[in-house]
Amino acid sequence: MNATLWRWTRRTFIALLLLLVLLAAYIQFGGHRYFWTALKYTYLQGHNTAHIDDAANFPQAVVASGIPKPWPVHPRAPQTTLSADLLQFLAAERSSAFLVARQGQLLFERYFEPYTVSSRTNSFSMAKTVVTMLTGAAVADGFIPSFDTPLAAYLPEYAGDPRGSVATLAQLSAMTAGHDWTEHYYLPLNPTTKLYFGGDVTGTVLAQGFERQPGTEFEYSSASTQVLSVALQRALRARQPDLTLSDYLAQRFWQPMGMEGDASWSLDRPRADGGMEMGYCCLHSSARNFARLGQLLLQDGRWGDQQLLPAEFVQRMVRPNGFVDHYGHSLWMDPNHSAPFYFLQGHLGQYVIVVPSAQLVVVRLGQVRHRTYSRHPVIPDEIYRYVDEALRMAR
Repeated sequence: MNATLWRWTRRTFIALLLLLVLLAAYIQFGGHRYFWTALKYTYLQGHNTAHIDDAANFPQAVVASGIPKPWPVHPRAPQTTLSADLLQFLAAERSSAFLVARQGQLLFERYFEPYTVSSRTNSFSMAKTVVTMLTGAAVADGFIPSFDTPLAAYLPEYAGDPRGSVATLAQLSAMTAGHDWTEHYYLPLNPTTKLYFGGDVTGTVLAQGFERQPGTEFEYSSASTQVLSVALQRALRARQPDLTLSDYLAQRFWQPMGMEGDASWSLDRPRADGGMEMGYCCLHSSARNFARLGQLLLQDGRWGDQQLLPAEFVQRMVRPNGFVDHYGHSLWMDPNHSAPFYFLQGHLGQYVIVVPSAQLVVVRLGQVRHRTYSRHPVIPDEIYRYVDEALRMAR
């Protein structure tokens, strides 16, 4: 190597090294230390984002089950099969489970190695629906006077904010509260990554104000659900100081519904250090248990001889929120489809789909989401494939 090339190479190396040092300093001292945790739990584990088996990366709160009540099996289940093209699609998309229930009975279920009927995987944003359901239960139980209660009743941090002071719990659930947030799952330095890996979900979301007048526009936001979770947690503890979201979920749904095994809910940090549930995501459970949540909504909140959620509250959840026709209260939907449906949705293609006209609940869990949108601007094509397959099975 000649002297000129050597000097150029050395200078380039020094410049790159200096750039890396400056970048590391910016991350370390510029409020972005969560980047190191994100790097450790994504790329260094072979993923480019959070993944469905990441429960071990976070402290977990147990959602205790009671006496299990296994799903009844539909009489036609032994003869029900999955079409070859959908089986191939599910395998290619690294699915972990596909389940169809009809009229409250298991019609079909299939698991993909290494996952089994008892595997617990991350719900991601399907947990948003659970938080709204818990809020409805808290209204029914008298912890909260109304779904339309101003959030400042529980978050005095927003009492002096002209927008935040009038935002309601229902608007947070409907994603119309106007809370200031940027939703992005792949950028390494952004608020959503900080929310997931930063270890302080309450501080992260309450540091944000409101960018729009509440009740004027729809914008999907994980922070909105976390703000709702904080308000719900404070409402519960105002009457029962030791009651957590996980305990309340166990008492109100997991145990009365006979869930097959405990669930766990990721905490931002250990409970002893003040940690709380990452309410906008990260409820870890099985396909059968997620299907029960869909079945409860299908049955207008009734389970056996118990009304676990008021029917009028469920009916409000499953109606469009007045700003878009594809979202209600923590539920996505297509009310204009030939067989109208609504669904819980998670980051990597976690779905619980309810088709009321056919009494169907469909669950798909997995590692990859197929992002094509030819049939609806915001509802993935794969949703329609799952609905069509379930309707075929029902016929």
